[in-house]
Amino acid sequence: MLDGGVAEIGDVREALDLALKVDFHALSPDERDGAVADVVRLEAKIVALRSCAVQAYDARLDYGLEGHCSATAGIRHRCRMYGGAAAGAVSMARALARMPGTAAALAAGAITEAHVRRLMRAATRPEFAAAEEMLIERASTRSYRSWERRVAYWEQQVDERRQDPDDPEPEDLRESARAAHVSKTVFDLTRIDAWLDPIAGDAFREALRRIEQEFFDADWQLAKAQHGEAVTRDRLWRTPAQRRADALVEMARRATTAPVGGKRPEPLVIIHTDVDTFERALARVIGCEAPEPLRTERLCETDDGTVISPAQMIEQALLGHVRRLVYESPGVILDYGRSQRLFKGALRQAIQARDRECDHPGCEIPARRCDIDHLVEWDDGGRTTHRNARCRCSYHHRNHKPRPG
Repeated sequence: MLDGGVAEIGDVREALDLALKVDFHALSPDERDGAVADVVRLEAKIVALRSCAVQAYDARLDYGLEGHCSATAGIRHRCRMYGGAAAGAVSMARALARMPGTAAALAAGAITEAHVRRLMRAATRPEFAAAEEMLIERASTRSYRSWERRVAYWEQQVDERRQDPDDPEPEDLRESARAAHVSKTVFDLTRIDAWLDPIAGDAFREALRRIEQEFFDADWQLAKAQHGEAVTRDRLWRTPAQRRADALVEMARRATTAPVGGKRPEPLVIIHTDVDTFERALARVIGCEAPEPLRTERLCETDDGTVISPAQMIEQALLGHVRRLVYESPGVILDYGRSQRLFKGALRQAIQARDRECDHPGCEIPARRCDIDHLVEWDDGGRTTHRNARCRCSYHHRNHKPRPG
């Protein structure tokens, strides 16, 4: 029995002790796969149980009997927890007391602690109570990343509807929080810290990634020349972190050597949107906005899935950073038949825009960093067409293909 003397909790402890004796290595792959999912659901139930206990401990002021000034201080001392973790447990318990649907879903193991933390931020809006069931239901049918975007869209729209139409467009907090610091530290090393808004951050990451890829390709060729065709990544002379540091310096060098008034390259930021979202955002900017029904299926995000405001999207459009992709339109060839093996140009861009990320279940590598793979292999008569294509990251392209026989 536990210290508190609650028999039911003692039963849970005994059941967990029994489960910890399972030899997971001896299970079949399917059994291990199911066991992982079961344990994650069990973890959610434990978090729900913890929240129920903390709620009562907090509401009954039990911490005061032990001379503590707060529930956080009492739990931190009694459970020997890190202060931030104790504070997080208390804040979640208090929030769940006001979020009955979320609490029930957590207790059922239908959502995880991460879902609850995200919903706690959404619950600061008065409209949350009416939308709670809908948001939770979507969590059971989508990946966490996709579901989180849907929540962000819901927040974006309720904030827009609450805004006074006579007020100016509010500044995106993520944009106003931008900052950068460069400082010299010990051993004369320079440390760089920066916070960038979603669009600027996407442009920065893509520019850095391109140069880093150049360096990786050069390092790989050098390693092949030294160690032969069977070279592995551990033979490269730079670590990934060192390559990124060198790429950052190279960005600065290229910036200082660029000619004054030189033409800027194509935009590095890709924004995905649908026609309806774009037209409504444009109407809002020019002052002839029509009432928009509340929906979470809006599409207005960067290529890596970061939700941005329609105002930011229109700003990029006004700068001329718009590329139109219409599948199977007369001006874009999306089927090269057997005349071309590789997916290039407009065909490649269209497939990347369609898939957004690696096609392998659970992989979230952005499509722009993926290979384009034939569904029916070229050697087996497959055509180079968007219907016979999927995005696959280099790992899944090379290691998870159907094997003959």
